[in-house]
Amino acid sequence: MIKLVIPALAIIFAIATSAFTSLNTTDAKDGTTITGYIQTLNDPCKDIQVDCQYEGTVQCETEELIPVYDFNSHGTACNVPLFKIQS
Repeated sequence: MIKLVIPALAIIFAIATSAFTSLNTTDAKDGTTITGYIQTLNDPCKDIQVDCQYEGTVQCETEELIPVYDFNSHGTACNVPLFKIQS
Protein backbone atom coordinates (compact mmCIF):
# COMPACT_ATOMS: atom_id res chain seq x y z
CA MET A 1 0.00 0.00 0.00
CA ILE A 2 2.77 2.46 0.93
CA LYS A 3 4.53 1.62 -2.34
CA LEU A 4 1.52 3.10 -4.16
CA VAL A 5 0.86 6.06 -1.88
CA ILE A 6 4.37 7.57 -1.89
CA PRO A 7 4.68 7.85 -5.71
CA ALA A 8 1.15 9.24 -5.91
CA LEU A 9 1.96 11.88 -3.31
CA ALA A 10 5.16 12.76 -5.18
CA ILE A 11 3.19 13.31 -8.39
CA ILE A 12 0.56 15.42 -6.63
CA PHE A 13 3.27 17.50 -4.95
CA ALA A 14 5.06 18.04 -8.27
CA ILE A 15 1.88 19.21 -9.97
CA ALA A 16 0.97 21.55 -7.11
CA THR A 17 4.49 22.98 -7.00
CA SER A 18 4.59 23.66 -10.73
CA ALA A 19 1.19 25.37 -10.58
CA PHE A 20 2.39 27.82 -7.95
CA THR A 21 5.82 28.45 -9.45
CA SER A 22 4.33 29.28 -12.85
CA LEU A 23 2.71 32.38 -11.39
CA ASN A 24 4.67 35.51 -12.20
CA THR A 25 5.74 36.34 -8.65
CA THR A 26 9.35 37.39 -9.14
CA ASP A 27 10.31 40.98 -8.54
CA ALA A 28 11.84 42.53 -11.64
CA LYS A 29 13.06 45.80 -10.20
CA ASP A 30 16.57 44.95 -11.39
CA GLY A 31 15.50 45.09 -15.05
CA THR A 32 15.49 41.41 -15.89
CA THR A 33 13.34 39.90 -18.60
CA ILE A 34 9.95 38.89 -17.25
CA THR A 35 6.81 37.28 -18.62
CA GLY A 36 4.26 39.83 -19.74
CA TYR A 37 0.93 39.36 -21.45
CA ILE A 38 -0.63 41.00 -24.49
CA GLN A 39 -4.26 40.91 -25.47
CA THR A 40 -4.96 39.44 -28.90
CA LEU A 41 -8.11 38.37 -30.70
CA ASN A 42 -7.32 34.67 -30.32
CA ASP A 43 -5.71 34.80 -26.88
CA PRO A 44 -6.74 37.45 -24.33
CA CYS A 45 -3.58 36.80 -22.29
CA LYS A 46 -0.82 35.70 -24.68
CA ASP A 47 2.47 35.40 -22.79
CA ILE A 48 5.63 37.06 -24.11
CA GLN A 49 9.08 37.79 -22.68
CA VAL A 50 9.66 41.51 -22.14
CA ASP A 51 12.17 43.85 -20.52
CA CYS A 52 9.65 45.59 -18.28
CA GLN A 53 9.10 46.16 -14.58
CA TYR A 54 6.15 46.25 -12.19
CA GLU A 55 6.45 49.91 -11.21
CA GLY A 56 7.02 53.06 -13.22
CA THR A 57 5.33 55.85 -15.14
CA VAL A 58 5.42 54.86 -18.84
CA GLN A 59 3.52 51.72 -19.79
CA CYS A 60 5.55 48.96 -21.42
CA GLU A 61 4.75 48.11 -25.04
CA THR A 62 5.89 45.60 -27.63
CA GLU A 63 7.76 46.69 -30.74
CA GLU A 64 4.34 46.80 -32.44
CA LEU A 65 3.16 49.29 -29.74
CA ILE A 66 0.85 46.74 -28.08
CA PRO A 67 0.48 47.42 -24.32
CA VAL A 68 1.94 44.74 -22.04
CA TYR A 69 0.16 43.61 -18.87
CA ASP A 70 0.55 41.28 -15.90
CA PHE A 71 -2.14 39.15 -14.26
CA ASN A 72 -4.19 40.75 -11.51
CA SER A 73 -3.81 39.57 -7.91
CA HIS A 74 -6.60 37.01 -8.38
CA GLY A 75 -4.98 35.54 -11.52
CA THR A 76 -8.24 35.96 -13.43
CA ALA A 77 -7.28 38.59 -16.02
CA CYS A 78 -4.17 40.20 -17.48
CA ASN A 79 -5.09 43.82 -16.90
CA VAL A 80 -2.34 45.17 -14.63
CA PRO A 81 -0.01 47.40 -16.68
CA LEU A 82 3.72 46.75 -16.78
CA PHE A 83 6.12 49.65 -17.17
CA LYS A 84 9.18 50.50 -19.23
CA ILE A 85 12.52 50.26 -17.50
CA GLN A 86 13.78 53.80 -17.01
CA SER A 87 17.53 54.21 -17.20
